This record gives sequence, C-alpha cells and structure tokens, in this order.
Amino acid sequence: MGILEAIRLYFGTKGNLMEAEVPLAARLVLTVGGALLSIYFLLWQTLVLWADSALSAMLFALHGLEAVLQAVAIAAFDS
Repeated sequence: MGILEAIRLYFGTKGNLMEAEVPLAARLVLTVGGALLSIYFLLWQTLVLWADSALSAMLFALHGLEAVLQAVAIAAFDS
C-alpha cells in the first residue's frame, strides 16, 4: 500500500502542477485501488482491533472525499 501511495502522490503532484487531466485521472484510479485496500483492512482482515477499525474507516472516508475532490479538479481543468 505504501508503493501505491507514493505513485498516487506523484501523479497528483504532476497533474496539479501541469493542470492536466490524464495524471489526475490516473490518480483517481489509484485512489479507488487504495479505497479497496482500506475496505479489505476494515472488513475482511482476520484479527482486527478497535483502533484498526477506526483508522480504516477514517482512511476510507478520506479516500472517498479525495475521489470527489479529484473529480471536481478534473472537471475544472477540463473547462
């Protein structure tokens, strides 16, 4: 998940600095992958503490917020 986050941050920085849609769209796809991993940690992990559940839920909520904001940024850069 750490490698995925590093690649996601690279595409986000590149897309925002260039105001380009393609790197931001790639970051949006990687965000969905990160959200799926956080769902795995939240629901299907075998040994889960209360803190793990809380952090995974927070991570999933932040991924959702980030996906919405990325879609808004792509729409703003498109026009």
